Amino acid sequence: MSWKSVQSRVMKQVVAGAGREFATKDISEDERMITAHPELVGHSHYHAFVGRALSEHHVMLGIVEVKKRTSRGSRWQKLR
Repeated sequence: MSWKSVQSRVMKQVVAGAGREFATKDISEDERMITAHPELVGHSHYHAFVGRALSEHHVMLGIVEVKKRTSRGSRWQKLR
């Protein structure tokens, strides 16, 4: 199990529906992400896996990290 197990297609849908600025946990706690990743959700690093996937796919997602290490993970902002 790793961040590579996060389905980018599902993550892209969730990010598209998020507000202009959002936190990692806003994405990882979304029901679509939970449903798509039952094997990851119980892992102690699940939220970190999603954060890493957001970081690795930030160009495709059109997002930029604006603040690290908040209580809900990194803060992200959409560029478009």
